[in-house]
Amino acid sequence: MTRFILLFAVAVFTLTSCENVQDNQTAVQAMVDDASFNALYAIGNTSEDGSVTIETSSNSRVIKLHLGNTNANSFDLNGAAGHYATYTDTNGNVYTTQGTGTGSVEITDRCASCGTIAGRFDFMAVMPGIDTVYVNNGMFVDVVVGGQQTEVATDSDGTFSALIDSGSFSPVVVNAIDTGNYLLVEGQKGGSSLIVRVPITAAAGDYNLTSGGFAATMIEGLITQNANNGSITILSHDRNAKTMKATFAFEVGATTISQGVFEVRY
Repeated sequence: MTRFILLFAVAVFTLTSCENVQDNQTAVQAMVDDASFNALYAIGNTSEDGSVTIETSSNSRVIKLHLGNTNANSFDLNGAAGHYATYTDTNGNVYTTQGTGTGSVEITDRCASCGTIAGRFDFMAVMPGIDTVYVNNGMFVDVVVGGQQTEVATDSDGTFSALIDSGSFSPVVVNAIDTGNYLLVEGQKGGSSLIVRVPITAAAGDYNLTSGGFAATMIEGLITQNANNGSITILSHDRNAKTMKATFAFEVGATTISQGVFEVRY
């Protein structure tokens, strides 16, 4: 069985074990050639053999870091021992460090109780006979790869619904994840997801969904868009019972998400 979890997180510039000071920025940062790559989320996919794939996307570009294990603090991405990286551009072209590529990943922070890691990465990936891409100054924060929070329950963690423009969005899977600082609520159906982030300390009330630690994202396949405006009303939040009920609405680009509501247990 493969363990899979979505982490919708934020970046930090000072990393301290299990007590990262976070702000409303990004989970993954890098420079791809001369273009910036900033993603608000990362996915940690951990297999039973101990191998880990960290995947993230920004503006239809995808970075994947494949690690044969996470026991060491540094990894050579030349393909040996299952360590390599890939980059997919906006046209679907895949570059890899396997073969003639090079690169490295350094784990800079571990939280054993949280099951998360943070680190830095750089690599040169090649599409043989075609082109080469350079990914530099890469950083990822709090990607879940083990521990108590890595298992997603077989059953959904609650209910979630919304309208995307005028079409109904009724997720097949609902995930509610307590990262310590935030509650991440995701409704997922096929390759589409709506994700709402709420500070774990938030009480009942009305809030701006794009400030104060609140955020929202829509994912369609490889395309990730963050909300440029929106609101959320927390109807109830019981931190002892670990339940939350809320309504929300937001816009991403020209797309309107309305009549959103979720009721989850985390």
